[in-house]
Amino acid sequence: MKLFGTAGIRGTLWEKVTPELAMRMGMAIGSYADGEAVAVARDGRTSSVMLQSAMISGLLSTGKEVLDLGLIPTPALAWATRKHADAGVMITASHNPPTDNGIKVFNGDGTEFYVEQERELEELYSSGSFRKANWDEIKSVKPVEVIDDYIGAVLDFVNHETGLKVLYDGANGAGSVVAPYLLREMGARVISVNAHIDGHFPGRKPEPRYENIAYLGQLARVLGVDLVIAQDGDADRIAVFDEKGNYVDEDTVIALFAKRYVEEHGGGTVVVSIDTGSRIDHVVEEAGGKVVRVPLGQPHDGIKKYGAIFAAEPWKLVHPRFGPWIDSFVTMGLLLKMMDEEGKPLSQIVEESIPTYYLAKENVKCPDGLKEEVVRKAAEVLREKLNDQIAEVLTISGYRFNLKDRSWVLIRPSGTEPKIRVVAEGPTEKRRDELFELAYGIVKGEVERLKPTSPV
Repeated sequence: MKLFGTAGIRGTLWEKVTPELAMRMGMAIGSYADGEAVAVARDGRTSSVMLQSAMISGLLSTGKEVLDLGLIPTPALAWATRKHADAGVMITASHNPPTDNGIKVFNGDGTEFYVEQERELEELYSSGSFRKANWDEIKSVKPVEVIDDYIGAVLDFVNHETGLKVLYDGANGAGSVVAPYLLREMGARVISVNAHIDGHFPGRKPEPRYENIAYLGQLARVLGVDLVIAQDGDADRIAVFDEKGNYVDEDTVIALFAKRYVEEHGGGTVVVSIDTGSRIDHVVEEAGGKVVRVPLGQPHDGIKKYGAIFAAEPWKLVHPRFGPWIDSFVTMGLLLKMMDEEGKPLSQIVEESIPTYYLAKENVKCPDGLKEEVVRKAAEVLREKLNDQIAEVLTISGYRFNLKDRSWVLIRPSGTEPKIRVVAEGPTEKRRDELFELAYGIVKGEVERLKPTSPV
């Protein structure tokens, strides 16, 4: 039974994610994980308490001690797992709509479960061969407060005080219990919006894509801030606007950090996901480093395999020196530090250090059962159309066509939603547009061709 996608288990409540699934997965995790203690936390979704309670019941049935961390962001759960437990579980659907929920599983060192571990856990879940604790082996649920300690750990790692003015948008998500306090402890002057927990996400959609947070650019100009930070529902993602109210492309944020890590190390390997752009390769190679691409949802696998000094995918950055998990709070702290140390506004830092490439991305709705076939058929057509322009084809997550002029096109099935992702990038807007329109049109056409027609 396939349960895990690119970022844990995720889906619509009652259709895929149910209390029964959570309890049974708790029994599987409790039977699979070594050690005694499992940390469990949740985001602010309306169904998260219900699912967390079911998860805890499953874990207790196997004889595990449960550390209940309550409502905290996913990065704080990963950090707390490394500090306090032998495994960790986060109840969250991250940036998905409020109808959804899900489960992420972490090892004792704070890494998300690797692909092989997820496969083994699925097999155990399906087999039902769970450990059943005797009545006198059932342990307790211990509430543990970790937010203050986590904020202190991030402050110690960043090691910087700032006087910059920051606009923070928490998406009514779990990041709201950490980010404003962390930023103020750094000395920043903070203005917060959508920073109260509400599982309906009334302020905006929880995914920090530009179209969902574009209003922050106007707000930034009106308020005169130095930086805008937006998070998603569980606060692993981070999006950024500069002091002029301009959205800083997610690949540019990755490139800023990749460049600095390689410069600090005098080389090294940077691991990024399959859907990241050429500006990252440009700055890393110029600084003497190397870029390796991995499938979506596997930056931790890449760090382990390639010994990476930095890893990222759009909106999600991993700082291995702090911990092998995605951590937006470390990212925001280091971004402020970068601005202060360079003594320049973010727009100037980007302009002086990151080359311009033009990227477009959009989703095509597609039933889950058709996604793989649509992507395969569309890739065949696209390969034929691009033909002698192709320099390399990567098939680690969908199909990415790297072209001879450093343009590229990616089509891949979403691992969390009934959609196909289409991405194209080029050195000019014209080149980007022609590639994107070609790929998007092919994918949309294949969806329509393969979708079953309704009887009249």
